[in-house]
Amino acid sequence: MLYFGHMNQNIGYEITEQDINSTIIYLKTQNKPSSKEDAIKYLEEKAAVAHMAAHKIVEDEQSGKIDPVKL
Repeated sequence: MLYFGHMNQNIGYEITEQDINSTIIYLKTQNKPSSKEDAIKYLEEKAAVAHMAAHKIVEDEQSGKIDPVKL
């Protein structure tokens, strides 16, 4: 599981072998380094960006900058 410094609950995104294999294929199509380690690093970076974006959305909702997101 990926956890971030301030997370202390048992939540997070768990990288699977399927995720890694799909990411390797994607990285190859982009002519980027595509080892297993490269794929894991790429997935970790994207998960961190998604996590930060989610926090920003909540912050903007709570401050009234944007209307609450309805799923």
